[in-house]
Amino acid sequence: MQKDQFSDLQENVQHGNFMMPFAQYVTWLPWSFANFPIHWHKEVEIIYVENGSCEINMGLQQYELKKGDIVIVQPYALHSLKQLKKESGCCFSWVFDLNMLSYGITDACYVKCFKPFIEGQFSYVPVISEGMKGYKQLKEILLELHQVWDEKKEYIELDIKWRLGKLFSCLVEDFFLRRKENLEQKKENTTNVKIVIDYIHEHYQNSITIAELADLLHFSEPYFMRYFKRHTGVTSVDYINDFRMNKAVELLMNTENSIMEIAIQVGMHNISYFNRLFKKKYEMTPKEYRKKYQEEFQKRRE
Repeated sequence: MQKDQFSDLQENVQHGNFMMPFAQYVTWLPWSFANFPIHWHKEVEIIYVENGSCEINMGLQQYELKKGDIVIVQPYALHSLKQLKKESGCCFSWVFDLNMLSYGITDACYVKCFKPFIEGQFSYVPVISEGMKGYKQLKEILLELHQVWDEKKEYIELDIKWRLGKLFSCLVEDFFLRRKENLEQKKENTTNVKIVIDYIHEHYQNSITIAELADLLHFSEPYFMRYFKRHTGVTSVDYINDFRMNKAVELLMNTENSIMEIAIQVGMHNISYFNRLFKKKYEMTPKEYRKKYQEEFQKRRE
């Protein structure tokens, strides 16, 4: 995978800090967000569904997650998370740089475990569920990480590093297998999808046509539409509109711009169509969404 490309898809968030590149997040669906769009980052991400359900797109495949499910996201892998239908959910996620567990490229752990994992040489079940061999131990380690993070003891770095080591030992022993199949086609498909999504993220404020997107990959329009839907689970039009709605929410929460100004800023000059799409996704108008967010923000401050 070409790691220097597709910078607009990269999540520009620092997880942890230079001394400890590790962070824990708690996400409440749909209150934290209803849909976190496709992105990638150089860190590993582990997701544990604490309650409810949600849907993840990982490796260009969709999976429905239920309470107790665990997902391991490789570095540089495209992935997204969203609300499953109208159900709620709560997820813990841990994001960390594998470099904090090794001593350089000559370290045995890096050579035998981390490098093959980063390069996709290991295969493993995409969703680890209760009842699978090794699941109980893996879940216990993740809940220990959650407790250590919350306690914030003086030597938290040692506690976290020790448990991450245990976690990867569990993964290698019970879940990781060396791949035998050819990965070239999968890499090509991932690259193609990244090119298209990167273009959408750069040009969402302007009009985007199917012909433009198809030309990026030198595909015909009908083939492109089938290709994109097959590898992302949504049509290109739905993806563009969904991305624009996410940007609109950011503007509603962080600016005082009018609804018309926001619609234009996200590339939608038809205010009626903008309002209709927004209400379809969030079950309220942009004006109602802004008011609800401001009220909830005020409650938190009180």
